Amino acid sequence: MSAKEGTSNTVKSAAMDPTNPYYVHHSDQPEHMLVSTKLNDVNYQSWKTTMVYTLMVKKKLGFVDGTIEMSSQEKDPSQFELWNQCNCMILSWLSHSIEAEIAAGIIHAKIARQVWEDLRDQFGQKNVPTIFQIQKAIATMSQGTMSVASYYIKLKALWDELELYRSPIVCN
Repeated sequence: MSAKEGTSNTVKSAAMDPTNPYYVHHSDQPEHMLVSTKLNDVNYQSWKTTMVYTLMVKKKLGFVDGTIEMSSQEKDPSQFELWNQCNCMILSWLSHSIEAEIAAGIIHAKIARQVWEDLRDQFGQKNVPTIFQIQKAIATMSQGTMSVASYYIKLKALWDELELYRSPIVCN
């Protein structure tokens, strides 16, 4: 067996291994919307959190966070083919998981990581009006006719959402 055949067999076995990031399950379809709520101009933090969890489960987070780098088409065409298949699948998932007017801005993108970074740059900044609205909702929320459990769940959801907008404290 030649070195080229050995590499090809290794790549093929990686594509068949469900623990490998290049593995594509038969249920992974490009037209799927991975998260129930589409990204719009005010929900980036919660959308991103849900997308991260979903991509982690599918072992595809590395394609958007940079830990899985693009393979060289010239040096390793078989590996590049697997990388490209997964990259295109993720691009499709991203475009189906955002509102149409935002998707129009990424439709011609070639690399999922770049789309992920562009979305972070565009929507990831602190949104002062959104923070104010969340704080106002917390301050004005009353139990009313809700059960204690329902009241707590709604209040906790607001606290958790507000926490997404807080910058982590960094010590030097």
